[in-house]
Amino acid sequence: MLTIPLYSFLFIYFIFLAIFVAFSIMNFYHVVMTASFTFASFIITFFIFTLTVLTLYFTYTLLVNVDWQTTTTVINPGWFGNSGPENF
Repeated sequence: MLTIPLYSFLFIYFIFLAIFVAFSIMNFYHVVMTASFTFASFIITFFIFTLTVLTLYFTYTLLVNVDWQTTTTVINPGWFGNSGPENF
């Protein structure tokens, strides 16, 4: 039986967040360096920032009470019937 703890999914989520933050910083740097200070760029940047904060908040409220030491079964030979070596 192959099991993995839930915190491995949390690490994958943190890696995704790090990549997202890197792209967000590059986007903000691009807006500043190209002097694209228009009302439209402000509205879009504000909209993306607001959605990001709301997503992080709701993710936190959903995941705060999770027991991250719980294991998840990835592969269980019993799922494939009684064809294991112990049945011969």
